[in-house]
Amino acid sequence: MTNTRDDHESNAVEQHCDLETEAPYEETAVEQLPVWWSDAVEEFQEHDLPAYRPPRFADDVITPPVVDRLQSEYNAEIRFMGVGVEYRDSWGVYVDDEQIFTVDREREPAGYTRYQVTSDAFEQNVRNHFADTGDETT
Repeated sequence: MTNTRDDHESNAVEQHCDLETEAPYEETAVEQLPVWWSDAVEEFQEHDLPAYRPPRFADDVITPPVVDRLQSEYNAEIRFMGVGVEYRDSWGVYVDDEQIFTVDREREPAGYTRYQVTSDAFEQNVRNHFADTGDETT
């Protein structure tokens, strides 16, 4: 399995300035980012929050495009969610409200969440869930 980004994702990341800087969107045309990304940037700005930085897997692959692709492929809702957790507790990965596995996560000093699973392992876990349940892709 390879991690491929769609054309918009690839171009947006290449054009994007350093996410580690204080103001990462200063020189970026936010409207050129994928919709999920630009929407998050705008929402963070509207609520006067620190700059949005997308979550990543352990291998630095940005999380939302992988999740979006799998959701579309399986016509299912996939979410990372902590229920009744405390700081440093693992979060569940849920498919249509069913927890299928847990993942450790940490908040990076740059302000984004890093899930302690590679994108390939995440994708394989999700695919295994659907194979085990007999659900096929749409």
